[in-house]
Amino acid sequence: MDSADKLRCLSVYFPRNWLQRDSTPAPTGIHLTCERAYKVAWHLFELRVRGLVACVALLYSCLAHSANDFLYTVQPGDHPWNIAQRFLKGASYGQQLSRLNRIANDHRLQPGTQLRIPSEWLKLQSSRVRFLTVHGDTVVIADAAGSRAAVEGETLPAGSSLRTGARSSTTLEFEDGSRVLVRQDTELRLMQSEQRVLSESRLFNLELLYGALENIVKPNRDPSARFEIRSPSAVAAVRGTQFRVSATSQQTWAEVLDGSVLVSNSAGQSTTGAGSGTFTEAGRAPGSPTLLLAAPDLSTLPERLERLPIDWPLPVVAGAVRYRTQAAPDQRFEVVSSDEVSEPARLRALNIADGDYVFRVRAIDANGLEGISAERMLSVQARPEPPLLIEPGPDAVTVSARPTFRWTQAANGRNYRLQVIPASEDPAVQVNEQMIVGTGSATAPVDLPAGLYRWRVAAVDFATGRQGPWGDSQSFRRALPGPGVEPVQTAPGSLTLRWSAQPQTKTYKLQVSRESTFNPLLLDTETSAAQYGLERLVAGKYHIRVLSIGQDGYAGPWGEPQTFTVPQEAAPEHWKKLLLLLPLLWLLGL
Repeated sequence: MDSADKLRCLSVYFPRNWLQRDSTPAPTGIHLTCERAYKVAWHLFELRVRGLVACVALLYSCLAHSANDFLYTVQPGDHPWNIAQRFLKGASYGQQLSRLNRIANDHRLQPGTQLRIPSEWLKLQSSRVRFLTVHGDTVVIADAAGSRAAVEGETLPAGSSLRTGARSSTTLEFEDGSRVLVRQDTELRLMQSEQRVLSESRLFNLELLYGALENIVKPNRDPSARFEIRSPSAVAAVRGTQFRVSATSQQTWAEVLDGSVLVSNSAGQSTTGAGSGTFTEAGRAPGSPTLLLAAPDLSTLPERLERLPIDWPLPVVAGAVRYRTQAAPDQRFEVVSSDEVSEPARLRALNIADGDYVFRVRAIDANGLEGISAERMLSVQARPEPPLLIEPGPDAVTVSARPTFRWTQAANGRNYRLQVIPASEDPAVQVNEQMIVGTGSATAPVDLPAGLYRWRVAAVDFATGRQGPWGDSQSFRRALPGPGVEPVQTAPGSLTLRWSAQPQTKTYKLQVSRESTFNPLLLDTETSAAQYGLERLVAGKYHIRVLSIGQDGYAGPWGEPQTFTVPQEAAPEHWKKLLLLLPLLWLLGL
């Protein structure tokens, strides 16, 4: 007998109660060969594994079911029927409550006993939603009552809608502390706002027809709790997170900042986590989550913004095609004072009251998903707004030592502060600044040396005396006037021209011509002296003009053209004596 046969003949002992299919009688057990024992053992292993799986499945089902259950502590006088009447959707649930909790005697419930009640059986009651803030044009729309202006603090009934206008916003506060910021140009309908009695389970259902919402939903551990935002192309469902949803009639964008959001429609679903967004088109499954663009860098912004509209450049964010700028009075962003979108990377606000604001900027990608926000507190001090400058115009030249300045005036009246600033760094030339009361013009109170200047004006509020920001400066030049010329004749055929010396003059330019147009020129020269001598002049009329060239090389205007006449030379005296001989020569017949 070989080893294999010996193995087959080995006997293995099994208790009889293990072999339910074997009908062979045996007093306490049976003997099997090794091969037969192996088959029996494998069969038993399969039975035990299947039983274990069934037990685990049953246990999981029980745990999952109990997770949705509310534990109610029985009070004196309670029985399934009055419990159902007070807290459940109907009295008929009393019988189901008895069956679920295996209550033998309906009228003998021991106080302190805990009963399991599925959350779905609990009665629903209205949960309040109120207008926490109202900014700008926000109306409430009710089918029966028409529309009316929303009022801060009032309740929004379920089934009614609200609509925000341009540059408007409102924040809704739910009874559990959740908040929804309704941005400008948005229409929203409150479909459901209810809470299950005895529990913290709340059901909120909003319908976003178009526009945008920014949501902070309080976490809720009850699996039956639900916060849903329905749009024409998708549903965004959460149990507690911070996220944004915007929609048109054909598209929906969901951006998750914290937690996760389930976006679904009839074509499919997508779970989007923090820092990601999902884009959905009508009739198509929600797209795969994509990372949101990084927050813009706001470190280059000044602490104080003094010009409206605000349009300040920002560093470009990679992948961005547009940028959104929002401003709010504080970091809660319950009111949006300004909400603007620009294609270039700019901090932008068109019209905003003076004050301190939190500015929030985020980049927008090619799919329209808005990225992570960057925030910074900035001060807007743009009023009273500076006037427009009239005279001297840009790069104007004036020869007046005390030029006149003119600017526009506000309709409601203002005082003004005028400032004249030398463009040079010469410390000897002082900045001239003066207060002008209720008028739009002023004359420099002191003589301005020749040179380049800038001037600007700020408005001052009558009532408070508060000065607004300076307007843009405008440059002008105070030039030396052209000197007047005084011809002095020194000898026949020669002439010396003299003029008044001008301060800060480097040289003078002199032109002489026989024509008033100064074309052609007989003389075009420069001299450092305030005079010039002319020689060998022929008789006739001459035109002359002079200009001053300052120390910085700037040539001022020509002075008033002057004229002078060089007379014919007189005949010598001895020729006059010869004329006396003419009658004598005639008498002699010569």
